[in-house]
Order: sequence, then structure tokens, then C-alpha cells
Amino acid sequence: MNDDALDMAQSELRSLVTKAARGAGASWGLAEEAGWAAEWLARRGLPAAQWAETWLADTEAGRPDPVGVGAILADRLTTQTVVLHPESLPEDLSAPGYLLPFLHLIAARHGTVAVLGPFGSVVQVTGDGTVVFGPAWSDRTRSWRLCLAQPADSTSRAAIPRTAAENLGRLALRITVPPSEVSRRNAGAATSDND
Repeated sequence: MNDDALDMAQSELRSLVTKAARGAGASWGLAEEAGWAAEWLARRGLPAAQWAETWLADTEAGRPDPVGVGAILADRLTTQTVVLHPESLPEDLSAPGYLLPFLHLIAARHGTVAVLGPFGSVVQVTGDGTVVFGPAWSDRTRSWRLCLAQPADSTSRAAIPRTAAENLGRLALRITVPPSEVSRRNAGAATSDND
């Protein structure tokens, strides 16, 4: 453990974030949601304290916070009568990791949920609370949309743009040996090669 790090029980972190959120002006209900979310994140090894510090600074500055947004989404999308349709998340939310516990609640009701951005997958959260970050994860929301995750494609085929295949093929040809009697004779391993 880092010498500057404090060893804190997850329940202590929950209490600390609850009180900090209240101190930053959140209602008691929202502060308790923040504490619960902090513990949820800490149980998964995610930087709950650092993310809380970021969004609470934004809250004090009067900007929307991910806990409030997450709580509203979860309240609305976990009812029996609601069908989850793709919807935009607020722009420029700081510390969007604090949305994850609430996405877990939604996923427990609807199945795996995904957040997609303009550059691909941001994150997926399963009904059991597993979090899979995508390459488009960021410290702020940017044109993110919440939707049900598409089932994983178990096919062994990949669809790629023709131009990408041609460009990759040109590069691959740089190391290709032209066919000849010698290249055919020397092809393969000198000993058994069964991989």
C-alpha cells in the first residue's frame, strides 16, 4: 500500500462519502445514495474516493452530478412497466463512474446495459454487477447513450471495411515470399509443426 494511502474499511468510506456529499449541499437522501455508490465502487476496486472528490467539487460549483442523474435513471428505469429505450445521458458529467452502481440496478431489471459514445463502447454493466470498460471510457460524459447491450456475437467471422482489408493486405505483402520451387521446399518447420 502507498505510504500516503489510508487503509479504510468500505463501510467507513461509505460513511465518509455520505457526510462529504451532505457537506457539499446534497440532500440527505442523495448523500446516502452517494455513500452506497461509493461502497459499491470500492467493492469492485474502483477509485470511489477520487471520483467522489471530483464530482463533489462540481456539485459545489452548481453542476449536475452523476449520483443525482444515476438515482433518477434507476428510479425511473427499474419499475415493472418501463421498457428501456436508448436515451442520452447528460453532457459533461464529471466522474461518470458514479453512474455504474445505478446502471447495475437497471441491468438487474432489464439485463446487461451498455453506454455507447460516438467512438464506440464506453462501458457495460451486467445484472450481477460486473463492469466491463470499453475503449471510449472517459472522465466526463460526451454524447453518451444508455441502451440494452447487444448479445455477444459468438461467430468466428469479422466484418471489416474493404479498404481496411486492402490496406492491411498491402502491408502484409511486404513480408510475403513469392512462390517458387525453393520457397515451397523450405515452407513449414524443419521438424514436426502441429500448431
